[in-house]
Amino acid sequence: MKRLIALLAAGMLLFSGIPASAETAVSAYPDRDYEELTVGNPTRMDGKFFTDMWGNATTDIDVRTLVHAYYLVSWGYDTGFFRANPVVCAAQGVFEDQQNYRIYRFQLMDDLYYSDGTEITAWDYAFSVLFQIAPEIAELGGRPMDLSYLEGYEEYISGEVPYLSGVRVTDDRMIEFRVKPEALPYFFELYRLGFLPYPIHEIAPGCRVYDDGKGVYIGNEDREVTERIFTRDLLEATVMDPDSGYLSHPTVGSGPYTITSWDSETCTCTFEINPYFKGNTEGFKPTIPKLRFTLARDEDMVEKLEKDEFQLLNKVVRRDTIDKGMNLVSSGKGYTMTNYPRIGLTFIVFTPDSPEVQAKNVRQAIAYCMDKNAMRDEYTYLYGIPMDGMIGIGQWMYGMVKGTEEYPESLPEDPTPEEEAEYEERIGQWESLSLDGVKHYEPDIGKASRLLDADGWTMNEQGKRFREGQDDVRCKIVQGELLTLDLTCAYPESNEMAEAMEKSLVQPLREAGIRLTLVPMEMNDLVHAYHDREMEGIDMFYVGDDFNIEFDPQLFFLPGDPKAPAEDSLAWVHAQMYEYARLMCETMPDDALGFVQKWITFQEKLSDMLPLIPVYSNVYYDFYTSDLMNYDIIQYITWGDAIVASSYYNVYQSMVDRGIDPSITDDDYELLP
Repeated sequence: MKRLIALLAAGMLLFSGIPASAETAVSAYPDRDYEELTVGNPTRMDGKFFTDMWGNATTDIDVRTLVHAYYLVSWGYDTGFFRANPVVCAAQGVFEDQQNYRIYRFQLMDDLYYSDGTEITAWDYAFSVLFQIAPEIAELGGRPMDLSYLEGYEEYISGEVPYLSGVRVTDDRMIEFRVKPEALPYFFELYRLGFLPYPIHEIAPGCRVYDDGKGVYIGNEDREVTERIFTRDLLEATVMDPDSGYLSHPTVGSGPYTITSWDSETCTCTFEINPYFKGNTEGFKPTIPKLRFTLARDEDMVEKLEKDEFQLLNKVVRRDTIDKGMNLVSSGKGYTMTNYPRIGLTFIVFTPDSPEVQAKNVRQAIAYCMDKNAMRDEYTYLYGIPMDGMIGIGQWMYGMVKGTEEYPESLPEDPTPEEEAEYEERIGQWESLSLDGVKHYEPDIGKASRLLDADGWTMNEQGKRFREGQDDVRCKIVQGELLTLDLTCAYPESNEMAEAMEKSLVQPLREAGIRLTLVPMEMNDLVHAYHDREMEGIDMFYVGDDFNIEFDPQLFFLPGDPKAPAEDSLAWVHAQMYEYARLMCETMPDDALGFVQKWITFQEKLSDMLPLIPVYSNVYYDFYTSDLMNYDIIQYITWGDAIVASSYYNVYQSMVDRGIDPSITDDDYELLP
């Protein structure tokens, strides 16, 4: 992937006419407060800082990264695989019982603490599981986790039994999970067990987790109290309260920082170091005493960076802002940049029950009317790539197919001829991978019109023959009524986006006989409406998503019967895509080649059936003061993880103090505060 980043960056910097050097010698430094680092991001926080059950804004994820840590399972940056978190687990074992249930047993370290000094034990992880599947979550407007891969999940959720047999706690340091045989294989097998600990004394005071030998459950801490304490009313007060609830104010956590304030009006969070945090998987502890995370606006964020109102700008995507940031970096005033590929993309998704877009011909016609290059150019220009699949340029699968990632194949020492032949065959299979079968949609209004004609959209609003260039919108008779191709699309509100949508989609659709009305929405409102399907009368949503390292797209589609008779409807398409996603993930964890082959099939099917129209993926840019050292966003993926290993101090003065001439730059220097 580093090769892909370099190629992208070289082209972009060449176009911009800006040196590719990220760090430049400086003549002077501003008088900074090195006790606090201010981070700006162009996406608003939603204040959902506790699980993703009430929302999953990328900036909310950043906050969660800072205040919650100690996942049972972590991503091995060095190995490229999920593994038991070495910070959390003293030992881990996997075995199967006689019924073929796979049992994962984790023995915890004895030096884990929350930020208030309370010890973290196996019971905290069990509470985390039970809380996230509790029916009270749905009553409070959240979406409980689906843990149907665990033994006894359905019986527990239905109330048939009072305990979850798929999770067992044998003592304060030992927890085990029992996964059903029908839920295996699963390519990201260990990831499913990546639970975080949550403090029951903050979220459900008066409650306790028990295991009487059959499974875990939540009960009253004082068993003499007969009335159930863990209720919706309790969580309404402890979790949902806008001023003090754990959802927006998780003041006790396990992460490298603790949240000290959240202001929804200014969209600002402040943090201080958690003194009980034992370190990340590389052994780093935070050194920057305080953080401030707030909204940054494209119009003036770079100017505020130069004025030292920000010290770090995260996930900059707009072309004019990136250009300004590059100019600042090349000015010699002491600023640095890092670019890194997005793991997700932007796309237009069709509302499943919208009657006008049920037919594949209509969806493909819309795709042929969209100028993806123009959409990309209006917002990100050369900092993005049009996509025809559910693909982010930072996805490892994309890197494998494009040959920018190393294939996960190796030869043993002194291989036999058979081993060499097998290795060469595997390499050949990797090299033969291609996305050529993914359907590509170049703008072609004529082809779009022919698709609409073939689907029966041949009438005008008066019920007569539709005349291109004369009539406004196409219609057809459906169940005895005249149905009009009059659609609406919700999109993230901004002048630039409105202009891009009008030019690249609305006008071409109009030429083909489709009327599209744009509905501007605040980003967070748009995401909520898209996920919850709450808005009536919206046929399409223009949204974006940043995928996790593990790519399981089943959640994007509505499950159904994949063996149902073929029909021209979105419900059938969703059932098919859900099945292709399931089959993709139903791969042995050590079979990366098989997974990527199924990933390609998934993309080919999606590009033909079009439950959504991919638009583009892009490169993110972070701009920051050169006083922020060891900030490796490429390795750590999120700024919240990267900041833990970073240092923030007066680099200029440090060089002077050590007798180093600051006017001489040397990439080999590794300065520490």
